[in-house]
Amino acid sequence: MYAPMPARESRSTPRRRGPAVALIGVVVAAVAAAGAGGEVAWLCVALSLACAAALRQRLVVMERERDALRRDALSDPVTGVANRRSLLARAEYEITRHRRAGQSFALVMLDLDGFKQLNDRFGHAAGDDLLRDVAGALRRAMRAQDTVARFGGDEFCVLAPETDERGTGRLAAKVTGAVRDVSVGMESVAGSVGVALFPGDGTTAAQLMHAADERLLQAKRRRPEGAGRGQRRAA
Repeated sequence: MYAPMPARESRSTPRRRGPAVALIGVVVAAVAAAGAGGEVAWLCVALSLACAAALRQRLVVMERERDALRRDALSDPVTGVANRRSLLARAEYEITRHRRAGQSFALVMLDLDGFKQLNDRFGHAAGDDLLRDVAGALRRAMRAQDTVARFGGDEFCVLAPETDERGTGRLAAKVTGAVRDVSVGMESVAGSVGVALFPGDGTTAAQLMHAADERLLQAKRRRPEGAGRGQRRAA
């Protein structure tokens, strides 16, 4: 997310000793001060090494658990893409960045047509598989700098940085095209989209979401009943 690179450590700056090295130093110093024999000293050093290795392994596990919790807090548990909280945070970041640069970006809201009927017909497990397939299709269709998020239920969002008004049509076509490649059983899936552009349609995340949602509702009203939904694919 365009995070700034950490400053490189100066070569003249002394390196911090980890807890494992510090523990060994304390044990060796204590043994030397006590004037213990060679066998006792080496036994103490061996014990300190074992403790240090166990401590290091525990720290690695704790770091992995913390990273997993951080990922879970920002990702949708069903699809693995960004969740609503993560999307809003990214939107605020992009608002600040694009305002400073005098650029625009686009926010696309996607609603799957007839998802409830498909979910009722094929079951909730198939519905979750469909959501994962849609998320995967959107990820493959979008650029690396774009953010794909599940907004809730059968709604997805795509935040596309550095996109102007001319690019919104291509972006919407990419989103609907990605969904069209997904199917459940032998039935194809379709979706309706609404696009909002910063700063013309809003200067806050809430305003942009509202504008995109309004255009999504307009698109659904214009769509003929049942169009693009539940069409049987050729075998």
